[in-house]
Amino acid sequence: MATLQNIRNRSGLLLLVIGIAMLAFILGDFMQSQRSGSGGSSNVGEVAGKDLNIQTFEERIQKGTENYRNSNPNTIINQTVLSQIRNSIWDEYIKELIMDAEFEKLGIDVNSEELFELFQGNNLHPEISKIELFQDPNSKQFDRARMIQYMKSLESDQNQEAIDQWLGFEDYISDLRKNEKYNTLLSKGIYVNSYEAQLYFNDGNENTSFEYVSIPTETIPDSIINIKDSELRNYYDNNSEKYQQDESYDVDYVVFTTVPSKEDDEDTKKDLAAIIQNFASYEDFEIFVKRNSDVSNVQFSFLKEEQISDTNLTSLFDAEKGTVLGPYLFSNENYRLAKLVDVQNRPDSVQARHILIVPDETKDLDSSNLLVESFIQKINLGTDFADIAQEYSTDKTSAIKGGDLGWFNEGVMVDAFNEICFTSSKNDLNIVQTDFGIHLVQVTNRSREVKKVKIAYIDRIVTPSSETYHNYYTQAAQFAGTLLNTDTTSFDELINSSNLAKRDQDNVLPNTQNISGLDNSRAMIKWMASSNVGDISEVFEFGDNYVVANLVKKHKEGDIPFEDVKEEVRVEVLRQKKLNMLMDNINNTSYNSLEELSTKMQSTVKQASKANFLSSQIQDIGIEPDLVGLLSVSPNDELSRPLAGINSVYVVKVLSRNEPRTTGDFTPQKSQIINSLKQNVSTSAYNALKNNADIVDNRNEFY
Repeated sequence: MATLQNIRNRSGLLLLVIGIAMLAFILGDFMQSQRSGSGGSSNVGEVAGKDLNIQTFEERIQKGTENYRNSNPNTIINQTVLSQIRNSIWDEYIKELIMDAEFEKLGIDVNSEELFELFQGNNLHPEISKIELFQDPNSKQFDRARMIQYMKSLESDQNQEAIDQWLGFEDYISDLRKNEKYNTLLSKGIYVNSYEAQLYFNDGNENTSFEYVSIPTETIPDSIINIKDSELRNYYDNNSEKYQQDESYDVDYVVFTTVPSKEDDEDTKKDLAAIIQNFASYEDFEIFVKRNSDVSNVQFSFLKEEQISDTNLTSLFDAEKGTVLGPYLFSNENYRLAKLVDVQNRPDSVQARHILIVPDETKDLDSSNLLVESFIQKINLGTDFADIAQEYSTDKTSAIKGGDLGWFNEGVMVDAFNEICFTSSKNDLNIVQTDFGIHLVQVTNRSREVKKVKIAYIDRIVTPSSETYHNYYTQAAQFAGTLLNTDTTSFDELINSSNLAKRDQDNVLPNTQNISGLDNSRAMIKWMASSNVGDISEVFEFGDNYVVANLVKKHKEGDIPFEDVKEEVRVEVLRQKKLNMLMDNINNTSYNSLEELSTKMQSTVKQASKANFLSSQIQDIGIEPDLVGLLSVSPNDELSRPLAGINSVYVVKVLSRNEPRTTGDFTPQKSQIINSLKQNVSTSAYNALKNNADIVDNRNEFY
């Protein structure tokens, strides 16, 4: 019954153990997400005409949040993590809906008989054998009897939570199997014939060596090129697909960052001064420091005089025990109060060895202590410490050396271990417990003793008071109020007259989570989406920052307005006109060789090699796909026509080309193509389905 109860208790962790792959995309968000701007809609999106209900989506988020926290107990879920979480859930939800529809259309399914075979038959699914709960504890091999026992316990105990998790696991295995069938179906549809393999081989091996003359566009001064506005507009109209944009916003804003005032500084110093007497008289300095310091995770060690890094404390080295120093400014906005808590003559360093026993499922803390005590008895009866360490110690790094840790200075080891080592006599056997486990420690050598001191200190960080926060908020509110309640001044004018610094950020997307430098500033992006150009925001509060924003521009999804890309278009038109001019110059020049052309065009003849059809890049030239195409069809020893490349015009003469192979075994190339296609076929197929799914994403209205 104890075993069954253990299984039941652990069943809540079942999906955590085996479901990392299943839950990689199902992470979490909070149900308390603000939904301003949702307009009362209950749909977070749409896929292939099917509405995605916000309640269903948030149930997934809630469930995923729990799994994420279980898997990452030490992770802080901030706004950046929340954004990543939400995006992952969305992607997985969309994929699930799209693929379920595709499975149904293709007739891909897993029936009960097949599912039974995957769990208990001869064709066990690999994911099941990975579950530690179903493995033999000694061999770590899958034990079918353990799995069957677990399933029977679900039936008899009627633990609904465990049952639901098991059914979820069955769905997970079923979905995996459907995807395996789908990917197999796609892979079986890939075929490459021998002629394709032959072409692939030749495209990569018909390397061409050639001579060429290149005349770059930079040889023509910009000043001699006349560009009319009508030419710019014509290019823009004919190439509008190059100038597309997502919906975005341009915003100017001013930040009022709350910083401590002089009064806050003085109050912090006074607060420390008020506890000097208590600090001096309180015997347990560690508790007192934890209660009163803003930095409570400091380990105070015994130090030699030259080891005291805070030079303000050096005067305590020769002071009377219990002396308190401060408060003084230790660093920027950090006041310190220090106390000399102990003075001892201690070794400068020690050499020690240890045996570490870590409590586990087979031995608890008491049993571990008894085991270590038995080691002492054995050593006292003549057993070698090193032999016991090699046989029993969990610290295998030192165990192979008989437990020897070598020489080490004070403060290197954890506090309890350090104290035993630097206060014990040579060859004493001592037991000490640390976070690592139970140690049997023996100091084997000690250096000479020197004077050391232990200094404890309390740090107080100067922080803004509520009054200081109020003062900065008032400044921000007055700034916003002036703009909201009057038409006599503009945002820029008020910033200048108030001697403030304007910040800006362009092309902020609706799903952007934070403005640069402003943590947790999602509310400001949502304000942009619902505001009009020229609007002034009320005061936003982001941590220690109060922000007032001015919406400068809203970019609509689709064509970028001509005026916004006019200069970019001008650069492209200028490039093309230069190329056309160079082409005309060459076409109007008489030449019979590359040497003659290079002389007339004030250029040089160069050579290149290893150009082939599988690469658009040519050594010493760069990316020139059109030039690669020209080389592949140019006859040997003939001058080519002029070709306009990216930033140069070329005339080439092919010197040699590897002869294409028309016979032989092209099986390796066929396999290479097929393997390459198989690696991408699943992703490519899904992307095609996704592009045709007419996905509508309304998440920005809710989050």
